[in-house]
Amino acid sequence: MRLRARGGWGPALRIARRQVRRNLGRSVLIAVLVGLPVAGATIADVLYRSVESPERNATSRIGAADAVIEVTPWDTLPMPGNGRLPMVDLNSRGDQPPEPERDAAAVDVAALLPPGTVLVPDRVNHGVRLDNGDTVVRSALLDVGPLGGPLTDHTIRLESGRWPEARDEAAVTPALADRLGLLDGGDLRPDATVTISDGPTARVTAVVVDPFDLGSERLSVAPDSAVAEHAAAEAEDSWGMLGSTGGVVYLADLPDGVDVTSLAGVLAADGVGLLPRGVFSHPEQYYPDYSGGGSPTVEQLQQAALVVLVVGLGLLEVVLLAGAAFAVGARRQVRELGLMMAGGASAAHVRRTVLAQGLVLGVLGAATGLAVGAALVPVAAPSWERYLGELVDHWTFGWAELAAAAGVGVLSGLAAAVVPAIGAARMKPVDALAQRFRTTRLAARLPVVGVVLFVVGAAGALIASRAMARDLEEYGAELARLAGTGLYVAAPASGPYTALQLGGALIATAGIVVLLPGLISVLARTAHRLGLSARLALRDAARHRHRTAPAVAAIAIVVAGSTAVAFGAGGTARADELRYTPSLPADVMRIDVDRQDRTPAEIETMLTEAEQAAAGALPGAQIIRATEATSEYRYDGVSTFDTVWLATATDCIECPYSGSVSVAVADPDLLELVTGRAPDQAILDAVADGTMVVFEQPYIHDDGTVHIETYPGEGPPEQVRIPARLAERSGAHTSLPGAVASAETLTAHGFTPMPTSSYIRFGDATQQQIDAALGAAESVGAWPSVEVPLDEGVDPAVLALTAGAAFVTLVGVAIAVALAAAEGRADLATLAAVGAPPRRRRSLAGAQALVVGGLGVLIGSVLGVYFAYLIWPALGAPEFIWAWDHLLLTGVAVPVLAVLVAVVFTPSRLPMIRRVE
Repeated sequence: MRLRARGGWGPALRIARRQVRRNLGRSVLIAVLVGLPVAGATIADVLYRSVESPERNATSRIGAADAVIEVTPWDTLPMPGNGRLPMVDLNSRGDQPPEPERDAAAVDVAALLPPGTVLVPDRVNHGVRLDNGDTVVRSALLDVGPLGGPLTDHTIRLESGRWPEARDEAAVTPALADRLGLLDGGDLRPDATVTISDGPTARVTAVVVDPFDLGSERLSVAPDSAVAEHAAAEAEDSWGMLGSTGGVVYLADLPDGVDVTSLAGVLAADGVGLLPRGVFSHPEQYYPDYSGGGSPTVEQLQQAALVVLVVGLGLLEVVLLAGAAFAVGARRQVRELGLMMAGGASAAHVRRTVLAQGLVLGVLGAATGLAVGAALVPVAAPSWERYLGELVDHWTFGWAELAAAAGVGVLSGLAAAVVPAIGAARMKPVDALAQRFRTTRLAARLPVVGVVLFVVGAAGALIASRAMARDLEEYGAELARLAGTGLYVAAPASGPYTALQLGGALIATAGIVVLLPGLISVLARTAHRLGLSARLALRDAARHRHRTAPAVAAIAIVVAGSTAVAFGAGGTARADELRYTPSLPADVMRIDVDRQDRTPAEIETMLTEAEQAAAGALPGAQIIRATEATSEYRYDGVSTFDTVWLATATDCIECPYSGSVSVAVADPDLLELVTGRAPDQAILDAVADGTMVVFEQPYIHDDGTVHIETYPGEGPPEQVRIPARLAERSGAHTSLPGAVASAETLTAHGFTPMPTSSYIRFGDATQQQIDAALGAAESVGAWPSVEVPLDEGVDPAVLALTAGAAFVTLVGVAIAVALAAAEGRADLATLAAVGAPPRRRRSLAGAQALVVGGLGVLIGSVLGVYFAYLIWPALGAPEFIWAWDHLLLTGVAVPVLAVLVAVVFTPSRLPMIRRVE
């Protein structure tokens, strides 16, 4: 049969469909490789669009309401001349009238709105304390508002039980119920109650959830409940969710057909503001200066570039692995292609036939990826909602983005078939009919282009690194020098440096991909001293470089990326460790109390009660009272004593600086706690002489004094100067005083020494004892705290990349070994004919797996370590951190596992096949 010169895609596609059916396993593998990125892109796009859509933003704020109605404290709202709505203009300008003109709660707003309008009062939150036996929850959130209505569905939903109806009933979220022990096997206990500290007790009738914050700890009650009335009268802090003027706020469901723009003008005449739903869904249409619009920032561009880089490398992985798998189909199909050539098919027809398989499998993979990704989102909705921390009622599909992802998947499948198609088109008809594959000599020659790309990328990045790394290395050295001092140094800009390193890594990686075929040939020429299986494996890899090189390149790229990230994570962790200043020493608890509107005697009484409560639960407890310098301030007629803070001596932004530090009376026990050793006599002498002892240099000015700004009742701030002396300490702690002086010195300069906090030093305590002490201090109204050490766990991103590197290595090795078995059948038959034992095939498969996996892992590890070495100065670590665990796992364990898998799953005996088909 002679193919027509035109219309060759029809027969090519028919052949492609037949090949897919005949080689179902290989076709499924290629389709999966193509479909995985498409499925991942589909899931990411649906999750992003579902959570970040403008309509969802509006729903999270006002639910299904059409508008927010706010009765302001003023009789009228001015109509702006700029075309904005009155309330929008008021919020934008922020210049509200100074004094209220009326009681907003007395206005009958329903009479001002169109008939049929449904109004729901805005929710009010309070900070309260809850008692539940011996358990005390500090600063729990009390939510007061209507329960169980369509306009409140965005803030509270019933999960189990029934809505509270009586005045002494309430609902809790699952997190709060679990913390208070109100659940029995996941269900609410029938006798569950919750008690407000110094307030009423409520029966818990329901477990509710906040659909936009599933982990919130919240107690919800109706506005007319006893708990709500107590909170309104006694709670120290409360806030509405939507109000901006101090008035009364409602959510409104307006009748159909109401013009909100006209209604806003009418309501403004009566001092009522209206914010339509569009303000929350599309704020840029109402606020021209809205920060959410405008040009992308530098950080956003950098993030976009990183995403493009990751996606590009992922697609390259797909093309390399799928391309190697396509080579199997081309070799298995070679006799059929030979018949086509004998029938008059041109090289273009042959190329088109192989490319058609890539097109068909690309379409199948993209379609499967879209379907699987789109199905996984709603099917696994509970998992996604737990991950997001939100409920998602409607999944939003961005069809344009999904079509683009599918198109990229199709193109990647087509690209994977390009090299096999070119190779098949170059075959001679007689070789194709005989299923004979001509191989070239193993020339010890490396491609010049690959060498140039690798040298330019690797060396260029090294040169750029040395030229730009001085400031970064100085920054790392400064971090090491300042570790433990409590001082902080700002990091220099590293964006250009990092960009150059990434560019060099990409160029060098491209060079490696081009270099690999020649490199494999060079290695094969040195294999004559190896054992038979290793020698055969290396020579087979070199003769069939078209399939070996892509698999090795794919493994090398992903291993290089995971290695660089693992090393970078180690450097970042080291820099974070150097930056970190602990708040308290180990085995020390700090206790604070609220000093607002309390006398010194009341503060001391509260501290004493909290100290005794916490110390009773801790072994070997020693109480150290801190008396600090305070000044009396008045806010809105309320008097309070606030701690005074030292002012730094310089405004240099690039200089090391520290956070604010307080001044305490130099008690010997407190001095030992602050300095980490027994008080030095020189410090005691300086304190006795009226000098302030400071433990951080930035607070001492050139004139040898420290400066403290005070704010008298009226007039500008005043500056107090006290002679100072620098002293050393074993380590800095942010929750310990940073300077000490005598009580007489502080009083002489106008400050009031006052007990402000207590420190409890204790012996070896269990976590249960520490928790009991924290709860005991909280139960009397104090705020206790202990040091929480840095999390030294393994970075999840590193684990994910390591797992990805292992997966790609195993897949690449499996494809390469399968290809070798398909193309080396004649060699295996010859070995069997001359007396090779059956185990020779297993050992040969293991050697082939070691060549592909070992070479890919070795190149990737070296490349990843090299570029991690170049980038580490930007991380802030003063020395290069070796991730030995990652190297051992990826560089040793993964290749060994690949070899074992190849040996175990390779049959010892060669199956019989027909000689003529």
